[in-house]
Amino acid sequence: MIAPWEWRHIGEGVHIYEYCTILRPEMISLGDGVRIDAMCRLEGGQGIDIGENVHIGSGSRLNIGGGTLVFGAHGGCSVNVVIATGHPDLGYLHISAAEPPELCHVIKKRTVIGKYVVIFAGAIICPGVTVGDGAIIGAGAVVTKDVPRFEIWAGCPAKFIKCRKLAQ
Repeated sequence: MIAPWEWRHIGEGVHIYEYCTILRPEMISLGDGVRIDAMCRLEGGQGIDIGENVHIGSGSRLNIGGGTLVFGAHGGCSVNVVIATGHPDLGYLHISAAEPPELCHVIKKRTVIGKYVVIFAGAIICPGVTVGDGAIIGAGAVVTKDVPRFEIWAGCPAKFIKCRKLAQ
């Protein structure tokens, strides 16, 4: 377990389960009550901010690509979700992360997941996308563009299905 002082911020009641990989914890802020299940990977990159009471399901990968990730409070993602924040610049021939640093050209972006968002199993959120507050992302969806508030999107590529109706 990474000591609390090694994180940018770690709130009260945070639970991180076994076999998680945490890269650059000094760039990661976890709000109160965050739960990160087994075998997740969080890459600090340029920063991760996760709001309070967020659940990250087993095997999920957050901040892949080294940009910035903001995940709003009271939401979560199911198992094996990928939230990306960067990708290789395809204008260059050298696209492998194994290349020497001077040959790596990564485009780093800010990816935002709003408050009260639900992301179902196996979904992929592409770099630079904003998923609005209260949205729902279907299982296996590949989200390539912004999702408005309180909409349900699914498919590959993800598309609008219907608006989310909330209980009164």
